[in-house]
Amino acid sequence: MAKKTNSQQQSNQNKGFFKKSVPSLEFYDASAIFIVQFILQYMLQLVLMIVGLMIIADSMNQSIFDGDGYKIVSDKFTAFTASSGGLVLLTFINESTMILSPLAYWKVKSFNVFKDLGFKRKVNGGQIALTLPVAITLLCAFMPIASAFVYLIQKTGYTYTGANIAVESFPTLLLYLVFIAAIPAVCEEILHRGMIARAAKNFSYFWGVIISGALFAFMHGSPMQLVHQFFVGVVCSLVYYMSGSIWISALVHFFNNAITLISGYVIFKITGSSDLTMPWWAMLLLCVAGICGLFFSLWGMYKISYAKRKKEDSLVCDGENDAEEVVYTGKRKALKVFNEKMDYLFISPEQRAQEKAKRDALNELTEEYSQEKKEVFLSMRQEENETVKKKNSRGIIFSFVIVLAIWIINTISGY
Repeated sequence: MAKKTNSQQQSNQNKGFFKKSVPSLEFYDASAIFIVQFILQYMLQLVLMIVGLMIIADSMNQSIFDGDGYKIVSDKFTAFTASSGGLVLLTFINESTMILSPLAYWKVKSFNVFKDLGFKRKVNGGQIALTLPVAITLLCAFMPIASAFVYLIQKTGYTYTGANIAVESFPTLLLYLVFIAAIPAVCEEILHRGMIARAAKNFSYFWGVIISGALFAFMHGSPMQLVHQFFVGVVCSLVYYMSGSIWISALVHFFNNAITLISGYVIFKITGSSDLTMPWWAMLLLCVAGICGLFFSLWGMYKISYAKRKKEDSLVCDGENDAEEVVYTGKRKALKVFNEKMDYLFISPEQRAQEKAKRDALNELTEEYSQEKKEVFLSMRQEENETVKKKNSRGIIFSFVIVLAIWIINTISGY
């Protein structure tokens, strides 16, 4: 019986979720996951709209195939999507696709894309404590800029057609903190930082920050949510690279959402309105103070993460994996230093040791080859690398084409 069980386990390891995958996540993997998620999200929204219209039409005894009946039913459905229940349902559907898509990719490709995502990376109290200041200063720094951008867009005649989130009661606030703050923070970070930013670092950590932030911003599908969401994506990518943990970026994301909801609730209770008008000079001061505060918060996150990483090196391998001091020169010195520091922080000592073991094993293998065989092997590796680069480049193009197309359509429909 034991032999049968062992043979079954070994056969299971060669299939689906049980396969122990060794390849690293490339951007063409992340782009496929992102594109599938994006399409699936809009398909489910379409299904929700069709089913919702049919249910409402049946309950109101109206026909959706004539103009007046369709308008009545459509207005009722729009009112539902703007309600607390509608927002929670729509959010749950959207966020579930961000987990379903990588799970489907794992199953189809037999490649565990969640491996090394950062679920198990240890964090310390300092990193956790700084997530709140990072989120607060992030809001202070870029919400005024986002508000100015929205004001200019609306001056061109754009009208936002999406549901505005109004928090008018404490039970609604608690509901939203779970479904609009917590769940999106975790699901969106898994997709946009755990998949996209982690894969995009293969280009460079700088481009990983930009690509992740840009796709995150355009994914929201509206110019009203373009500016602030871009900077949220940038900051979350930075803290993800610094900590190596998806939970740190998810906490920053959660606090960003939660503070917005709580402040909206407090403003409504005080003024009776969800809008708070501030003079331009107050917005400017808030922005400057926020940028300064965000700089020091991120610098603190970097210093704490660096000290933690150095300690990990000393505990795991007695300093064998300490980052080598590299002196950079030239016009791109700052960029090279940034990429080198982020790489040191993001890759754990265990991961670095595994990578070194793979390189050593490969070197030992190739040492046994003849010179001719070595040249063939190196040529094949070079061709493989070139193929991966081309696939990654196509992944970037396809991802931005799809997300920009939807964003442009949504923007045009607002005029």
